[in-house]
Amino acid sequence: MRDADNGMQDAIERLEVQVGRLLEIGVALSAACLALGLVVWMIADGSRVANALLTSGLIALMVTPLARVIASLVAWIRLRDWFFVWTTVMVFVVLIAAWLLKS
Repeated sequence: MRDADNGMQDAIERLEVQVGRLLEIGVALSAACLALGLVVWMIADGSRVANALLTSGLIALMVTPLARVIASLVAWIRLRDWFFVWTTVMVFVVLIAAWLLKS
């Protein structure tokens, strides 16, 4: 029983590290697009490239939490922790509903 608990604990720690990396990458990508878009906008006011970069940065920032929920859902399914699977599904539904209601 103790080995199963240690295995589950290791899997949860790996999940936390992977989700942390995913969030770091999403925020870094968003920041890079926003910074580059701002520089291009300052150099060439009204540039389509600047607008595309700024829009891409904002989209990356909005998609990052959604990607985190999807990654967590996959991990919980692999771990067969059904309580957290359903909890994560509910969070996913709330995120999608918020997006749809905003449109």
